[in-house]
Amino acid sequence: MQTPIKLIEHQQIDSKYVEEIKKYNLAFQQTDYLKEPKYLGIYEYGANHYASYYIGASWLVKNELAVIVTPKLKNTDFVTMFLAALEVDAKNESDYFAQCYGIQFDEPIIETDEQLNQLTPLLVLHFISLLERLVKRGLKKDYIIRDENLKTKVKGRLLFSRHLQKNVFQQRSDRVYCQFQEYTDDIPENRLLKKALLFADKIINNYESLKSQSSYFEIQSRLSKLKNTLGGISDEIEVYQVQKLSANKLFKEYKEAIRVAKMLLRRYDYSISEASQEQHTTPPFWIDMSRLYEMWVFCNLQKKGINEVLFQEKGFYGRQIADFVIREENLILDAKYKPDYQNNSFVDINDIREISGNARDESLLPDISEDYSPRCIILYPGDKCELLSESEKLFSEQGTKIPHYRNFYKISIKLPLRELFL
Repeated sequence: MQTPIKLIEHQQIDSKYVEEIKKYNLAFQQTDYLKEPKYLGIYEYGANHYASYYIGASWLVKNELAVIVTPKLKNTDFVTMFLAALEVDAKNESDYFAQCYGIQFDEPIIETDEQLNQLTPLLVLHFISLLERLVKRGLKKDYIIRDENLKTKVKGRLLFSRHLQKNVFQQRSDRVYCQFQEYTDDIPENRLLKKALLFADKIINNYESLKSQSSYFEIQSRLSKLKNTLGGISDEIEVYQVQKLSANKLFKEYKEAIRVAKMLLRRYDYSISEASQEQHTTPPFWIDMSRLYEMWVFCNLQKKGINEVLFQEKGFYGRQIADFVIREENLILDAKYKPDYQNNSFVDINDIREISGNARDESLLPDISEDYSPRCIILYPGDKCELLSESEKLFSEQGTKIPHYRNFYKISIKLPLRELFL
């Protein structure tokens, strides 16, 4: 196997790599909206090849040539961004956040470096958040069949042959071997979640590169609370049971938690000893940084006390979607994962066209008059946060004017930073 090709997110690919890639006659194309990227979204434009907004690891040719795409903003704290994204309400979480990343466990593993070691912590954080929501709503209970050697009383029905073997022949007259039904939360679904929780705890406590992050102690505290809540549930469940287990249709909230729990267990081949070691290999995976940035911005808007923000609001045509709408102030906001907006002269005409179209969609802003030009704001990653709280200044009065475009403004949203890579 050749050494993986290493690229930087959203950058033109060096010609020496292009020549290598061309040997395999691969068909590159841009990824459709909210679809799983092929080859990490690498695409051709004219005579050049470019990496997209996806980071991760992928096979270009299975077992022969892999590609690794690392972030363009190398000191971004992805753990903090994921924690913020997981605070978004359940509907957005299931409909949107689950499409921010994907993992292909059926593919061969790829050698990685520290820059892409964030996959496992992100998977753990997603699972923790889902499990917390289940616990808050109440764990599922069901009837299970138990066989038990009871003391002095009959419960359910007597298992005569087992009773003879265990009690009569052993002269234990105070025991009765019975089979009975019990309504309990110690069911296979919850056992799977408990097993995955123990894996998560082991992973976090042994992930040295995570211990340097400010979020480490918060994660430990959340894990401790979950372990206490699930203390009465066993983690004894066989691998074949884990592979076959599925969520009951009556408990749809379990579907995503079980899916991520299985992913976490498969990451370490169901071995708790494997979870004790920090990995430098990964199954092929992708993270959509532009989508993750949108959720980071949404959380920042909420924390600033800016209320009534509509997230991913659909326009009149289904594919026309506004990142954020504040109808009370007739505002259209769009998160653009483009640090180039830090340059005062930078403008992407495609962004202007997209946001202008949303601002004139009557289903997004139904109360505007025909002669009114709505205020449009681009939220971009910068070195500082220019977002003010609602109590300090109306949102419609914030932002830096974008030259040459009427009622277009931009506001910098600072990304969380870290000193070390995960």
